[in-house]
Amino acid sequence: MLKKTTTYTVSQSLFLTSKVKQLTLTSTGEKLPDYIPGQFITVHFHYKGQDYRRSYSIASIQGQTVNLDFAASYVEHGPGSEYLFALQAGDLVEVSGPFGRLILRDEAVKRLFLVATGTGITPYRAMLPTLTAKMQTTGLAVYIIQGVQYRKDVLYAADFIAWANANPECAEYRSYLSREDLSLQQEHYEYGGYVQQCFEELNASASDDIVYLCGNPLMIDASFATLQAKGFASGQIRREKYISSK
Repeated sequence: MLKKTTTYTVSQSLFLTSKVKQLTLTSTGEKLPDYIPGQFITVHFHYKGQDYRRSYSIASIQGQTVNLDFAASYVEHGPGSEYLFALQAGDLVEVSGPFGRLILRDEAVKRLFLVATGTGITPYRAMLPTLTAKMQTTGLAVYIIQGVQYRKDVLYAADFIAWANANPECAEYRSYLSREDLSLQQEHYEYGGYVQQCFEELNASASDDIVYLCGNPLMIDASFATLQAKGFASGQIRREKYISSK
């Protein structure tokens, strides 16, 4: 059974880094889809005689835009990359969704760890207003942890830094840079190494915390093993793996 698709117009095509592009979609007539922060859309396209589908987390910050943002990493010779990176403002795109269950739940928890690598950080950007409301009403503490190789690869840092600065008692943002030489320069939110180090550094506790993992499968598997060794049950670890398709 074919999924129902809706046609949207590309209103902006913007490089966030040399290998990550943000596409902004606007309605061509129909209302933009209602979505829950953390969900994704699926782009349907035809490339070199074949039909393809690729899924991307929604990055739009609810309440700040009427458009739909998502970010895609470039994969050499990947049909999705070749199609998306060629799009320009005014082009039409077929989309279905939203889908997905990597969403925030109403549950009694003291701390949330939202951990990501690469474009896996995008759903957490969409969650920022919801996280702020939860922190203000429940006293929840939230850590957003982003892992990349170099400083130039960090995505949406300004949004996360502004959010953390506005909520200093209950919010923290960290970027872990696995290949950057931080002896030359280091911002207060920058750390060397890999995101899974944060579980020891921030004393992640199976009795108090919930962890979301989004991005590279190797990071997710390593983090999952680290958390299980600390006593976390599977239900306390929510996962969404990003697998590059060629």
